[in-house]
Amino acid sequence: MSDSPRPSQPPSQRDRQPPLARAAQVPGLLAGRSGLVYAGLAVLAVVLALSGVAFLVGSRSPSTDTRAGAPGRYVYLLQPSSRPPSRVSLEVAADEPARQRGLSKRNDVPAGTGMVFLFPRDTTIPFWMKDTLVPLQIAFVGADGRVVGTFEMPPCRADPCPVFAPRRPYRYAVELRSGALTAAGVAEGDRVVPQDPSALPAAS
Repeated sequence: MSDSPRPSQPPSQRDRQPPLARAAQVPGLLAGRSGLVYAGLAVLAVVLALSGVAFLVGSRSPSTDTRAGAPGRYVYLLQPSSRPPSRVSLEVAADEPARQRGLSKRNDVPAGTGMVFLFPRDTTIPFWMKDTLVPLQIAFVGADGRVVGTFEMPPCRADPCPVFAPRRPYRYAVELRSGALTAAGVAEGDRVVPQDPSALPAAS
């Protein structure tokens, strides 16, 4: 607002009206302000709602890291008879393409992680290490959760590659980095079981 004096002018009819009357003569003034307020409240409500959804999704979904319970990973318990149990975070191979692919072409298998190979029924299918770049240790596990055999499996980049299979049928197999089962104290007869079996995908 300028500070320079303005010539005095007689008050117009509009200037003589009380403030409420003036406001009433400006259609949409109060309505416009109310509309802005309501629009602001609506935007705020949407933001809060989206924030709530994001919070729920974030609190439920495990990220793609290697932590136990991360998306696509399932917690398995290593339960040796000689020491306290430990947990590992495993990817799941529940169908034939995933089982064929396994952990091949991986440059690393971080500690505490690996893969579980689920089969729809007891099997004697052997494993090999063709195109697998890192040494692994495998536990073959029966339907009752008891280990029926373990093997150290070195990488193999050219045929013929050795195969590994237990003497008895098994229902699933767990691959971890080399030495992990030994370090956890797991041997034949010990248990390697899912923490929540109901969360696992069905094998096919």
